[in-house]
Amino acid sequence: MRLSPLLLSISLWAVAPLDIKQIDATKLPNIPGPQASQMTDPARGLNFTGIEAQIRTQDRRSGSVQPAVALPPGSLKVSDQMTGVAGWKAYRVEVPAKGSVHVRLHGNHEAWFQVRAVNRWGVLEKGMLQNVIPTGNPEARYLNPKNETMSVYFVVDTTELNMQGEAYTLDVTVS
Repeated sequence: MRLSPLLLSISLWAVAPLDIKQIDATKLPNIPGPQASQMTDPARGLNFTGIEAQIRTQDRRSGSVQPAVALPPGSLKVSDQMTGVAGWKAYRVEVPAKGSVHVRLHGNHEAWFQVRAVNRWGVLEKGMLQNVIPTGNPEARYLNPKNETMSVYFVVDTTELNMQGEAYTLDVTVS
């Protein structure tokens, strides 16, 4: 019996799963996050009033994005949930020399999230500028232009107030 090339490739793909490590970010230890002074709050808008907005604004004045965690190297599937009133969380990723990292968020309410890449000072630098053009998805990419490993932060931010407990998954692809 001969298998067609298409059928053979499908059967091989089904047998050999991608070797992507799955981690629970709630179990990772906290680290210092990027500075927050340059970041605007995406929830600010016409309905940004009331006690919840005041508490969120106050909680974002800590000087850095907290909580923040360091992700292990390689491509990952990261499960997490939004904690804290500030409505954001940072993930530090080590990007290999001349490599790239793409982070895409998946969840029940994807439109309520933004993902941005920043340096430790909380601002864009070379390798992050393509993220200024919105794609319509909560995602960001960093293309390392240097010949050395770089630490960058991917900040998951919410566009709605009071998102505590909102679960999401990050697909982190390193190439």
